[in-house]
Amino acid sequence: MATYKAKSIVLKSYRLGEVDKIVKLFSMEYGIISAVAKGAYNFKSRFSGRLELYNIIDCEMSEGKNLDIVSQAEIIEVFKNISSDFFKFGISQAVGEIILKTQSERSPSTSIFRLLYVTLKEINKCNPEDNATLKKILLFFIARILKIMGYVPLFDSCSICGRKLHDKEIRNDTGNLIFSIVYGGTICKKCRGNIGGLLLIEKECAEMLVSLFSLKIEDVVDLDVSDKNMGKLISLLEKYFLYHIDINIESFNYLEKIEK
Repeated sequence: MATYKAKSIVLKSYRLGEVDKIVKLFSMEYGIISAVAKGAYNFKSRFSGRLELYNIIDCEMSEGKNLDIVSQAEIIEVFKNISSDFFKFGISQAVGEIILKTQSERSPSTSIFRLLYVTLKEINKCNPEDNATLKKILLFFIARILKIMGYVPLFDSCSICGRKLHDKEIRNDTGNLIFSIVYGGTICKKCRGNIGGLLLIEKECAEMLVSLFSLKIEDVVDLDVSDKNMGKLISLLEKYFLYHIDINIESFNYLEKIEK
């Protein structure tokens, strides 16, 4: 039975039988790994505390028929503040679900791994109950993973005809952005009359939307965003993500419920 080592982040876990634990890991070397840690729920298990959600671990694995087997696991870093904060945990679940549903087994991505690590680290160090900052982190994560996967909206050219646009064409006279989720970006004046479902994004939101795809996480955290605009941006990016990636993220609905 072949063995291998992987630096991984624990994204999901659940019980298998009485004492075994199934874990879903995202690793730097192999992408998604589905594995079983035998005896993990035993009182004196060698895995005690090591396979908790969002831990960064070095693990040794053995290849199995359906699930690989975790032979050893050593903790590299623990994000202990995530599980103690309700909204931090909810945001982390959304991030983890996005990774699990967009990434594949045996398809590693160093850029995605680094994005996941940086995002969880920022969530962990966020002040307790600072929901506004946590929402900014989620905005950053969605925008950055869209960029890595090649789904950045078009802002400087028409998403239908492809014509390069000047600033006054991109926005109307008040600086608002005419945007289409379906077509993936800005729509020029000529093409606007031929389609429905266009969104008018007000100037302040439009400027933030464009900047999200180029800013570092610390810059996004420092943005001055009103609650109203935050809600609009999160709703827009979630809808854009779900439409173009074509998956369902149950955690989005959960976050919406706990915010009400």
